[in-house]
Amino acid sequence: MGESIPLAAPVPVEQAVLETFFSHLGIFSYDKAKDNVEKEREANKSAGGSWLSLLAALAHLAAAEKVYHSLTYLGQKLGGQSFFSRKDSIRTIYTSLHNELKKVVTGRGALGGTAPHVEELLSHLSEQLCFFVQARMEIADFYEKMYTLSTQKFINAEELVGLLDAILKKYSSRFHHPILSPLESSFQLEVDVLCHLLKAQAQVSEWKFLPSLVNLHSAHTKLQTWGQIFEKQRETKKHLFGGQSQKAVQPPHLFLWLMKLKNMLLAKFSFYFHEALSRQTTASEMKTLTAKANPDFFGKISSFIRKYDAANVSLIFDNRGSESFQGHGYHHPHSYREAPKGVDQYPAVVSLPSDRPVMHWPNVIMIMTDRTSDLNSLEKVVHFYDDKVQSTYFLTRPEPHFTIVVIFESKKSERDSHFISFLNELSLALKNPKVFASLKPGSKVKRLGMRVHEDQPVDGNTKARHSSLAVASFPSWDNPCSSASLDSGKLSGMRFIKMTIFTV
Repeated sequence: MGESIPLAAPVPVEQAVLETFFSHLGIFSYDKAKDNVEKEREANKSAGGSWLSLLAALAHLAAAEKVYHSLTYLGQKLGGQSFFSRKDSIRTIYTSLHNELKKVVTGRGALGGTAPHVEELLSHLSEQLCFFVQARMEIADFYEKMYTLSTQKFINAEELVGLLDAILKKYSSRFHHPILSPLESSFQLEVDVLCHLLKAQAQVSEWKFLPSLVNLHSAHTKLQTWGQIFEKQRETKKHLFGGQSQKAVQPPHLFLWLMKLKNMLLAKFSFYFHEALSRQTTASEMKTLTAKANPDFFGKISSFIRKYDAANVSLIFDNRGSESFQGHGYHHPHSYREAPKGVDQYPAVVSLPSDRPVMHWPNVIMIMTDRTSDLNSLEKVVHFYDDKVQSTYFLTRPEPHFTIVVIFESKKSERDSHFISFLNELSLALKNPKVFASLKPGSKVKRLGMRVHEDQPVDGNTKARHSSLAVASFPSWDNPCSSASLDSGKLSGMRFIKMTIFTV
């Protein structure tokens, strides 16, 4: 007879309970996780020791995670009625939890019958959970910062990426125990998605095609993985007159918000890089694909041009000081192209209904140069009428490197509400503070008042007049939370061969 294979040592009850708890927490099943440890605590309430202390802390952890993912703690005012209405509520609950875990680490609740090797495990896990809780507090503060930025003229996504990277480096591999693996994985999934999206936002604003595309695709892939966790879970709903049905678990607000941010960035990406993307497909298919983006910037501008007989609407990229600028789409990093000069430093990266009107470009650049201060405010619309060419120009700047110009080959009033509203709405839709404001569930974006500023003619030889108008209101355009998604475009030869990123 062959030698018998020795049986593996039985898993301690405590370890089995912990593995079940963190498995539930890893799939965002907060209530199940909390119920399990509370039942275990009730069954062992006479035992005392570190085990009972840790079970109490874990129940609080599950409750804290539920609040964290709901984002209800954002922007709360002091003096509210309930515990969670206080602005510092999430920090308060995690701080209290951190203190509970520290007691387990130091063995203050060690009186009881827990085996020494189990005590060591509980202490080790509690120590790593302390780091997890600290990381959670810092990420919660990060979301609070993003929420407050919704009132700013411009959101510096690159700065946010730096702050997030610093947090990730600080807590890298600090809660790596195999039992905590589901918790670590869910944490990493969240911050990876957030990091990809913020990087994409910064890169789109720098007109970097491939990096922004790769980050959008990476965020989409990981959001799909995350979403499948909820699809696989089912919750039972009992009906009033008997019977029951099952449906997928509703994802938490944080997940839905990240989807909303991704969809908005996808819409912006499809607008800023419309020419590069349109090379990958037919004009009719491109129109169909971009129509799925929400808002559909290209479609909105086309409708405006038809309705008001505008000669041209262009998005201008100021590439001065950009040594890497090479034009539309992807370029090999070792390819050489002479740095643009003169008017080529102000290319129209989007021009509708056709190519940029060359005869108007000197005027456009002159206005951009003369009215730099107003445009750099990122909230004013500049008006200019040139009677020599019988043309009117409206300009606004949604973000530092980009300017929108609307050209009419006729005289238009600087106070025409249709044109001003269109530019205000387009500019704000591209800045999109509504996405950051919507971090808080049920939040509403405040409307801004209109301010009009009159200026003297810039050139005495040209009967021209400028006016600057502050942003009048937030966009009435469609909610950017749509079903448009970044699908499985195939990367070959360092570019997407098939433009399928807008497939629902």
